[in-house]
Amino acid sequence: MDKLSDKYLKRPGIKPRRPLSSPPRYPQNEALRKRVSAHRRRQNTSFFIVLGIGVILVALLWWPITTQSNRQTNAFNIVAGALSPTRPLSSYFGGDSDVRILVVGIDLEPPHRSDTVMVIHLGLDTLQARVVSVPRDLRVELPTGDCDKLAHAYPYGEQRNEQGLEWVQQSVEKLLGIEIPYYVQINFEGFIQFVDALGGVDIDVEKALKYRDRAQKLEINIAPGYQHMDGETLLKYVRFRHDALGDIGRMQHQQTAILAVLESLKRGDTYRRLPAVITSMRDTFETNLAWDQIAALSRQIPNVHNENVRSMTVPSEPTMRNGVSYQEATKEMVAQAISFMEDLSPYVETSEPVEESNDSAGGNGGG
Repeated sequence: MDKLSDKYLKRPGIKPRRPLSSPPRYPQNEALRKRVSAHRRRQNTSFFIVLGIGVILVALLWWPITTQSNRQTNAFNIVAGALSPTRPLSSYFGGDSDVRILVVGIDLEPPHRSDTVMVIHLGLDTLQARVVSVPRDLRVELPTGDCDKLAHAYPYGEQRNEQGLEWVQQSVEKLLGIEIPYYVQINFEGFIQFVDALGGVDIDVEKALKYRDRAQKLEINIAPGYQHMDGETLLKYVRFRHDALGDIGRMQHQQTAILAVLESLKRGDTYRRLPAVITSMRDTFETNLAWDQIAALSRQIPNVHNENVRSMTVPSEPTMRNGVSYQEATKEMVAQAISFMEDLSPYVETSEPVEESNDSAGGNGGG
């Protein structure tokens, strides 16, 4: 047996096995032994660094974030809102089936009146939206109990306790008798950058819009017809009110601009402009919506169809009080606006003619 084993082990290409009692092979060179030990220490250090970073990232994802409306969220919900295609919108709003958002645009010139005031009522499951514009000259009750133009609520609130937006919010809530938990404030200077970042918008202008104010260095000259507008031109379009319709026509322009911006956001090349859009949003919008809510709503923009967005203006009548002109809405007019806003039933196309509303009284702005 021993002879066979020796014969087999002596065959070419076969290395004899070391006896079990022989010592393990360690580097005989001291310098090499030190390099191996140092390499193993670096491996162990790298492992614990990666592990520590992973733990920190997980902790940050779940770390609670308090929004301006005292709502608790975390980074995980924000990422999920942007990426999850199946999580319902209602889960980001405490399980509510709908949400109301106040949109306030602040005038560029001091004393910075609320130039644009809208209430958006959105069905989170159906994506039906109702937009109700409130005239800036509408006589409303302010938080102090005094009555004045809605446009004056913001500067009065800023002068009293630097709560201009809160004053507008409370005044509109008193007018409509509803709670509006969320708000979006628009800075018109940033609005120009935001629209430019989107690549502009397409709007069919119904008639020529011309106005010149040398004192404010404002000149509006927009030709009629279908055209592509940059941010500066769109801002002039939504602020124009120097015709027979006055403030009512301006609010119709604002409602048209909302649909145009939605269409621009749904364009296929928007993702290429995303960094510029996000940067401009920081300079344009101030809101108490949480980041996960914003991400979830943004994800649904491609699913919001124009026929599901309907708009109107709170009906009102011109009046004079102590030599000051106002717009005033009766209880019946306010009830008409509330009824329209609360009706989130789906759009049904019909071939029957629709009676046109009286634009001079506000009426339906035609979503």
